[in-house]
Amino acid sequence: MTDTPRLSLPLLAAGQAQKHVTHNDALIRLDGLIHLTVDSRTQTAPPVSPTELSAYIVPSGGTGAFAGRTDQVALFEDSGWTFLSPRAGWQAWVIDEVEHNIWTGTEWRRDSPLSSLGAERWGVNATADTTNRFAVSADASLFNHAGSDHRLKINKNAAGNTASLLFQSNWSGRAEFGLAGDDDFRVKVSADGSAWHDAVAIDRASGSVALPGSPWATAANLLVNGDMAVNQRVFAGGALAAGTYGFDRWKAATGGANLSLSGFTITLTSGAIIQPVEPALWGLDSFAGLPLTLSVENLTGGSLAVAIGSQSGTITAGAGRRSVTLTPAAGDTGVLQVQLSPSAGTVSFARIKLEHGPLATRWSARPLSVEQMLCRRYFLKQDGQVLIDAYQAAAATSRQSLTFPIPMRATPSVTAAVSLEINVQGTDRGVVAQSSERAYAYVTAQALGRVRAAFDAITFDAEL
Repeated sequence: MTDTPRLSLPLLAAGQAQKHVTHNDALIRLDGLIHLTVDSRTQTAPPVSPTELSAYIVPSGGTGAFAGRTDQVALFEDSGWTFLSPRAGWQAWVIDEVEHNIWTGTEWRRDSPLSSLGAERWGVNATADTTNRFAVSADASLFNHAGSDHRLKINKNAAGNTASLLFQSNWSGRAEFGLAGDDDFRVKVSADGSAWHDAVAIDRASGSVALPGSPWATAANLLVNGDMAVNQRVFAGGALAAGTYGFDRWKAATGGANLSLSGFTITLTSGAIIQPVEPALWGLDSFAGLPLTLSVENLTGGSLAVAIGSQSGTITAGAGRRSVTLTPAAGDTGVLQVQLSPSAGTVSFARIKLEHGPLATRWSARPLSVEQMLCRRYFLKQDGQVLIDAYQAAAATSRQSLTFPIPMRATPSVTAAVSLEINVQGTDRGVVAQSSERAYAYVTAQALGRVRAAFDAITFDAEL
């Protein structure tokens, strides 16, 4: 044996010449290793001007003389570097960290958090790892004040990241609260740790509270016929020319649109659809300056481009209710144009909702009768046939009054088909809107006697 087994100190050989050289080498190593102090354990390159006191723990990625010496102790002696492989239990004080380190057999680890740098990992009756750097296994944990207050701080990098407290059952998430994916405070719950449901959402700017999971607490939808269930025009889906209405309250934007409806799923193949939203319908003078959130359910196929007045944004694809919040500019007064279009390709989604505030709440359908009445404020298709059958003198006119089921937005334009006419003076028959609340059908007799006219497919249009 030429070296000692623990510190690798050179041993004198019998009859060895210049024994002082070997002996001095052993003393130098002892001087370096006993109460070992190293300059750094993160410096990858040897210093330019080392001294007899220079010592390092070589980190990964060493260069120059340190290359290939990861985790070894480098000692500068006799104008050169000596490298020693540590044994489990070796200890070293790292000067630039002001920290005591120990070699575990596989890595150099801080022995205790004595400095402001602290320990890289800390386990209390548990094993910490690179993700859970602080781990505690106990019946309870106590964070006490040091004379007055005590605050537990959880900091995240940016708004899109998460800072939260997660509660698990057998390592599967069941509840979470904090800032999850944005800067609004949320409380979420899950039955399986995979699908999550917002229970409470608090707006960071106003403090307004939404209960997305509670049907009775949902905000009113500022859109009419958001699920496109009302279809007075009997639109079968497909292409719509620019400015043409299909499903009630929805029309094609400039360039047209192609859409279809299956159940509650709306598929928008191309183009854009628009709903003009009238502030007066909701008791407002204007939407300018009010944050509005547009949301859809189960968006697939890609992102959905949204424009609210002059402002635009994007809803990314995903399951559940997806949303974007936009605030109409000061110039967005009067009727507000709400537009949806695929960012690319074909998209499918369901149940469009526009609501006050920055938080999306769950879908809650108005009663169908109410939704139909809202639609009829803008467009009304008269059910059945209006028949005028009278006995009149020549050139005399007979009328039949028509009262709208709900006052329309304005005096509407009228279209009607004439399916029957007898003894009519020329084309002096038709349907006329008198106001936003009523209209009349009339016919003028050509000669004395019975005069008849039947009107079908009557529509009253007061669309924006």
